[in-house]
Amino acid sequence: MSIRLIASDMDGTLLDPYTNISQANIDAIHRLSDYGVEFLICSGRDHHDAKGMMDSCGITCGYICLSGAVIYDQTGAQMVNLPMNKQNLKDISHVFGEFGAAMDVLTSHGRYSTADPERKILELYDFLNGRAPFSGEIPDEIRAAAKERMDTMTFVRDLGEIPADADIYKICGNDLDCDLVIRMKEAFTNYPDLAAASSFPNNIELTNTAAQKGNALKTYAAAKGISLDDVMVLGDSDNDISMFTPEFGWTVAMGNSMDCIRKRAKYVTKSNAEDGVAWAIRKYVFGEIL
Repeated sequence: MSIRLIASDMDGTLLDPYTNISQANIDAIHRLSDYGVEFLICSGRDHHDAKGMMDSCGITCGYICLSGAVIYDQTGAQMVNLPMNKQNLKDISHVFGEFGAAMDVLTSHGRYSTADPERKILELYDFLNGRAPFSGEIPDEIRAAAKERMDTMTFVRDLGEIPADADIYKICGNDLDCDLVIRMKEAFTNYPDLAAASSFPNNIELTNTAAQKGNALKTYAAAKGISLDDVMVLGDSDNDISMFTPEFGWTVAMGNSMDCIRKRAKYVTKSNAEDGVAWAIRKYVFGEIL
């Protein structure tokens, strides 16, 4: 059993706590081509966001985006497209309304949000600062990055204001009380056509049940003629659970992983603050003694 494909989550995995890609991770990924190993992003982020980050590092790869709703090959061609159906949207809107939670909506036409813009910008400041409190003034680079994200978002009152021809792939609730997330997840167990997961303890992410990372990864590997035994998976949170199954030969939990990932993983690497992706690649692909 060898490794031919590495599928990596982004937030909490490839990205450090400040949502940056370390030079050590970049260098390790670039070296994979010398070993005939393909690198693949498996993220809850949309293609524009994920590809922009990887392009800035000079990395060309395939993408499983929006938690498995859309798949792109290395050329940028779309392979799979799994939007939500009307009943999914009705059910999500109902539950979010019951709990008084705002929705961030990822679509084929871009990002929409029912959140208050002033609260959203504060949420972005915290997220970009590694969810740590500021000791003084907000740094200019964080203000600029938050503004850039805000500029890509359209604020609406409800899902009915999103253009009818837009495919909706994923709906998130962010910056929520952790207890509220638990209660919302419990509520969504009554809707078997929806998959509810989290990238962080204070968020909830909804997709159609068919649109999950594990399903998408199997589709991608089959299209490439790669055995699942030869796939390495790297992840940290419960939106990665569908990839942490026995079919995949190398399931690697980050050192900062949720317990639900750690207990399903065959291997454990360093945390995302310690270049854990690079550590796993160097150990399991390059065979280095670390």
